[in-house]
This record gives sequence, C-alpha cells and structure tokens, in this order.
Amino acid sequence: MEVTHIIFDLGNVLIDIHPERAMAALAETCNLPVARVQQLFLSSLHLQFMSGRLTGPQFYRRVRDALQCPVSLPRFRRVWGLVIGEPKDGMPELVKQLHERGYRLSLCSNTDPWHWQLARARCPFFKWFHRIFLSYRMRRLKPDRQVFEQVLAELHCLPGEAVFVDDTAENVSAARAVGMSAIHAWDVHTVAQGLAELGIAL
Repeated sequence: MEVTHIIFDLGNVLIDIHPERAMAALAETCNLPVARVQQLFLSSLHLQFMSGRLTGPQFYRRVRDALQCPVSLPRFRRVWGLVIGEPKDGMPELVKQLHERGYRLSLCSNTDPWHWQLARARCPFFKWFHRIFLSYRMRRLKPDRQVFEQVLAELHCLPGEAVFVDDTAENVSAARAVGMSAIHAWDVHTVAQGLAELGIAL
C-alpha cells in the first residue's frame, strides 16, 4: 500500500524543546530548588493542561499554589514558554521537500495552547501541513490508541497509507499497534533514514 500521509510529532522532532531552561527559570523566580520544580514537567498537573482539562489560567493558579510562589501570570507564561525552541536544523527544508512531492503532512502533538502558540509562530513551514492534531483540543494524549484512530479517521486514510514520526518509543509502538508505519526519530537525519527505509527517498 502506498504511503500518502506523513504525520509528525512536534517537540524533539520538528523543533527543539528545552524543559530544563523553563524549570530552572521557574525555580529561580520562585526561589526554590530546581529539583522540586523539575517534578512539574510531565506531572499529572501538566498532563491535565496538555489534555485540555485545565485552561492556561487554571494551570497557572494550580502551579502557583502548589509551589507557593507569588509569580504573576505574565511572568509565568514567559517562563513556561522557554520550553519551546527553534526548528530543528534541516527540518523546514525536509518538510518542504515532502510537501512538494505531494505527501499530505499532518502534526500530532501532546502540547498545551501556550506552547502551541509559540511553536506556530516559530515554524512558518506549518503552512504546508494538511491537518493539525493537538492533545489539548483532542482531550487525549499519546500513546492513547484512540488518538491514532481519530487521526486516521479524520484524515480518511487507512493505517497502511500513513507514517508516524515521533521521538518517544512508546508513541511509536502505539502507532504501529493500529497498523501504521512509524519512525523513531529525533532529528532530520533519523527522519530521512526512516523514510528511506520505507521507500521514501529524499
């Protein structure tokens, strides 16, 4: 079956992310040990934000109260935004190549609305993407099987027509479990290698 859809993860695939920078800045802002603040990233509280169960202001207030930190909302948003870096070297060019060759490109990411706003502003190549699937809108997080089933349903494609690219092995396994091809990748070289192994040479 011919591949027509390529679905990318966002962080550590299309763009660099720097959670350590955000956690260090928040620790400094709150005058707390970095180790304590680091526990916030991918905590149950963070996952609630990414799955759309908390709004941005609700997330901020929960974090502020949990850390007993008098940080303002604007300052917190700036610090939280330090997670989002720049596009990975070579990824804009690779995305453009795939678009020009006629592949339907989509994004499927566990993210929150604040991070997505920043990522979208830094990645003009999203204009070549056919669909955007974000956890906070879907109210589900990878590796939930239903995420991949929903993506396939909304793209109107069969599992064998889609390739999923992610830096997290658990998510790659989940995509394969629904019948999709999947590539475990974290930069342009591993993406290109994985695509080549599937017969998509660049």
